[in-house]
Amino acid sequence: MADIALLRKRVQKALERARRDAADRRAQVNEARTAYDAFLESRAIPAFRAMAVVLKAEGLAWDVMTPSGEVRLVPDRRRDESIVLSFDATADPPQALVSITRGRGSRMLHAEREVKPGTRSIAALTEDDVLEMLIEELAPWLA
Repeated sequence: MADIALLRKRVQKALERARRDAADRRAQVNEARTAYDAFLESRAIPAFRAMAVVLKAEGLAWDVMTPSGEVRLVPDRRRDESIVLSFDATADPPQALVSITRGRGSRMLHAEREVKPGTRSIAALTEDDVLEMLIEELAPWLA
């Protein structure tokens, strides 16, 4: 039978480690959220708007929507389809996540990915990274 005092000390250490890990995770998420907000305002939203302007110039009507904390590129003719950039606090590390919803016949396909796979920091993402991702994800709509 285990010694209760030793078991209690082990449990206390585990609790302390869990509290410390949770505090570290909250700090990491808060730092990433701040970086994401700056990225969204200074690089992502301008890139989405620039892409919408270019698409309209090519005769393709797309709108940009900016609900709180994200940006969406939505085709005029199918409002249920979109490319959405948002913040994913559940990832480790937290990241900018792209969600793509596209219709195929009567089915709706949904996919998610990082803006630039392999990037460990939101602050490292550039406007060009966002534009490159948009070009890749728009390909099925442009064909």
